[in-house]
Amino acid sequence: MAELQELADRVAANAVSIQHLKIDEKLLKRYLRAHLTVDAAYERILATNKWRGENGVSNVTSETPGVQRTAATRVSAILEERDRLGRPVAIVAARNHSIQKRNMEDMTDYIIYTLETLSSRCLEDGLDNVCVIFDLHNFSLMCMDYSAIKTLHTIMIDHYPERLGVCLVLNAPLIFSACWVIIRSWLDERTASKIKFVRKEELSPFIDPDVVPFDL
Repeated sequence: MAELQELADRVAANAVSIQHLKIDEKLLKRYLRAHLTVDAAYERILATNKWRGENGVSNVTSETPGVQRTAATRVSAILEERDRLGRPVAIVAARNHSIQKRNMEDMTDYIIYTLETLSSRCLEDGLDNVCVIFDLHNFSLMCMDYSAIKTLHTIMIDHYPERLGVCLVLNAPLIFSACWVIIRSWLDERTASKIKFVRKEELSPFIDPDVVPFDL
């Protein structure tokens, strides 16, 4: 693939400056798929490298105070088990999130930590994308956090392109329909096609329901 080789050559020529991003063939392919041209992919790689450095991404760990504070709310968990295609899985329990109590800086650190952890669990010889489950059981508007969802979306699109394999929206109540109209307006068609609305009894084609913690 000529475009892949051209992108690899351009990145290699600037390798001294790209210190905060691990470059491999899979990463280059993801950026090309997401941004379509060598120029656009190269600019996004440079932008992600800068973002990672400015935000100290490599220093965000489970010991980071903001990560610990957010984890204590039990808003999400990373599963030990994988989905049917071998992808790492995170589940978000929306009912445990409060827009009134959350701190956006803490939430951003937690999003980064979660994405870094999921990315590190992608198989070397398999799929390099992830499965995210949003469990909307007992969902209410008090836990509908547009700012947090927008931050997650922006970070994934800008700095983790093509990492999302599938997003399962589980047990969405009718009240979520109005929220979805707003969220859907942010998404391009490629991203929107990866989002599946399912009931608990429809999980099996995607993941073994027995490994999903419904009681976070």
